[in-house]
Amino acid sequence: MEAMELIKAAITAVDTSKASKLAGLKPETEIRDLGLDSVATMEMVGYLEEKLDVQFSDEVMVRINTFGDLVSLIEKNRA
Repeated sequence: MEAMELIKAAITAVDTSKASKLAGLKPETEIRDLGLDSVATMEMVGYLEEKLDVQFSDEVMVRINTFGDLVSLIEKNRA
């Protein structure tokens, strides 16, 4: 599954009300602009970690601001 599609699946899994906003999701979109609360964001990260069988460090996660940043992190962990 492509990284952006995996992110969209994670968002849908944790907050189905955001599904309508996913069509316009771009790499430069800031994660906070989607309107996920902190709990949903952590659940999204947990979903991604489970699907990728990785653990993202807090130090790495604090530097993730956009969906493009998250895509890069996923692709780096797939390599």
